[in-house]
Formats: sequence, C-alpha cells, structure tokens
Amino acid sequence: MKLNKTALTIAIITSMMLLSISSKESIVSLSNAADNEDAWHHPLIYSEDAWEITQGRKEIVVAIIDSGVDFSHPDLDDNIEWINTGEIAGNSIDDDGNGYVDDVYGWDFVSNDSTPGPTSGDPVNWHASFIAGIIAAPKDDFGVVGIAPNVTIMNVRVLDISNLLYSFETFGIAIRYAAENGADVINLSIVASTNSSLYMDEIAYANSLNIPVVAVTGNNDFSSVAYPARSDIVIAVGASNRHNEKADYSNSGEEIELVAPVGDSDETNIISTVPPDGYGLGWGTSFAAPQVAATIALMKSLNDSLSIAEIRDILHRSAKDLGDPGHDVQTGYGLLNVFRAVQAVLDPSILLHPFNSSYQFLTILPILAIITIVIKRRRRKL
Repeated sequence: MKLNKTALTIAIITSMMLLSISSKESIVSLSNAADNEDAWHHPLIYSEDAWEITQGRKEIVVAIIDSGVDFSHPDLDDNIEWINTGEIAGNSIDDDGNGYVDDVYGWDFVSNDSTPGPTSGDPVNWHASFIAGIIAAPKDDFGVVGIAPNVTIMNVRVLDISNLLYSFETFGIAIRYAAENGADVINLSIVASTNSSLYMDEIAYANSLNIPVVAVTGNNDFSSVAYPARSDIVIAVGASNRHNEKADYSNSGEEIELVAPVGDSDETNIISTVPPDGYGLGWGTSFAAPQVAATIALMKSLNDSLSIAEIRDILHRSAKDLGDPGHDVQTGYGLLNVFRAVQAVLDPSILLHPFNSSYQFLTILPILAIITIVIKRRRRKL
C-alpha cells in the first residue's frame, strides 16, 4: 500500500494471499500531534480509568505479526521493543538454539533475516507501526498513548512493503515463532482468503500454551467474519464508530465477540504512529483488534496465570452491551471496556453489577451516609 496524505490504496484479495485490513491514513504533523494522548477512543473504552490500576508490565509481551514495526519512530520508545536475551547480536550464531540466527529483535519472515524493522534496502509498510502505537505508545505527554503503555512489543514481520503475504505456511511458522519465544498475547490484524490448517494448527498450538490470539472480523461490511477470526479458538474483534454502533465497513457474524472504537470510514478516525516520525488517522478493524490485545496484556500484567477461557469470559461480561440485549451478530457482547476488564481480574464480583453512572453513584452512597453522620455528631458536640 502506498501512503499519502489522504488515503492508502486498497489491496486485492486473491485465492492464496493474506493481507492486512485495508485502511486510509492522513498525516498529522508532529507539532499538531503533541496533545493526542487524550484521543477520542480512550474515554469510550475507559482506558484512563484502567491506568489507575495498571499500565502494564515490561514482562508482558504482545506479538504483532504484521508488516514490521519501525521502532525508530519518536513515539515508539525503544523500551517497548522485545529483546531476545538468549541471543548475542551480530555473532552469526543461533545462541538460544531456536532455529533463528541473531534474532535479537524478532524475525523478518519476508526477507528471512533478523531485522523485522526497516533497513535501507528493505523498507516496511506503515501498518504494524500504527498498530504498535495503539497498543503500547508510552504515556509521556507526547504524541499518542497506547492502551497498555508499559508492555513490550515483539516484532514479527510476515507482510511485504505492499502489506501482502503469499504463503499460509509462512504465516503459521510466524505464529509458532511468537508462541515459542515468549509472547503472552498475539495480535493478527490480518485476514485470510480461506481457512487453512497451515496456520490454524499453529494458532491451536499457541492456545495450548495459554496464549490468546486476537484477530479481525474484516472490512467489507459482509455478514460473515473473515478467517482466522472466524475460528472459535480466535478472539474475533470488529470496529465501532463514535456513536457506539458497528462501523460501516466492519464485518458481522455469529463469531464476533467484541467491538472497539475506530470510527466509520467517513469520520475522524483513530490516530496513531506512522513512520518515520508522523501520525495518521486510520480506519479498519485492523485497529480494533490491537485494543483488545492491549487490554489482555493489562489483564495479564495483573495475573499472568489467567486462562484463555477466563480472559474471554471477563472480556465478554465486562463489555458495554450494544444493539440487541446480549450477544448479537453486529457487535458481539458489546464495546470493549478496559477498566471493567482490569477491575474484574482483581475482583470478579464487579461483573455481577451493571456498569453505568447510576450504579457508580449507588456504590458511594454508604460512604456519603457515614460522612453525613460524622458531620452531624460533630455539630452536636459543638
């Protein structure tokens, strides 16, 4: 995809081709992006409230299997980049015996080398860097902030400069690489033209290691969820707009579990990091899934022994119900609620109560009553 100030070209799906969800971006100058840590999607999913409990831990690793993250972006701090401590850089030896030589910073399955980020002769697409900003851009009063600003990003490249990959086998191998090298959650902002055991078996393998895999429903406004998200072993995420409705392009279907705010195709969309040093506005379910992956990373920061079943149950029950009551084919269990999901890790009983302003007020009534009694007693003594 070619990036310009208004849009990106839409990639064409072919029978044996994987592609990231097509999206558009407009560049925002760094000077204008300095105050976007309060971007509009955060209040809708209560990110800021969750940060009062946790902003994540460095030990929790989110694998972005995508087009290659450019960590030279000023808002993608080097501190968030996963480092394989079992490898010694540049010695041309597979020190940790994992089958990949010098994979200190992840692996590039496009060029088959140890530099999944950009090099002078091998540029990368903007897509993965945009996702990285949504997940883990640091909270530093500069640019944007991710939902889990203190977690670590594992960089695994499978998409070429045009955001395309022509091999399901490579896709599967990349998933296994992430699973075997320390990923706690895997983000797949990728749709496949068809189902294949070449990658689904590897997703099942990741699940067997208790690693949740999050993927996208797709961007065609179809009434069916794209693979791999259609599988019941993958957490399927669609996009919502500013009005807490299904985004106009987001695919629907029985398999959808959650939606996260990105925006309709014709409104102001989510903002994130664009290489080499800019910011862009993008639409697409590609940018909904990482919000859920980041929330899982926050949950695991509090309790890394949570099972995938427990994580899914918390995400479902903590979501803000949209559309028809209960699960529906448009928005699944509802809009992601980061705060409630994080709260529920520490206190599952909060899921027994509704999340609305009236209930929040009722919870503080006993405290107000005690304060009133104390004040009255003091007045009587006076």
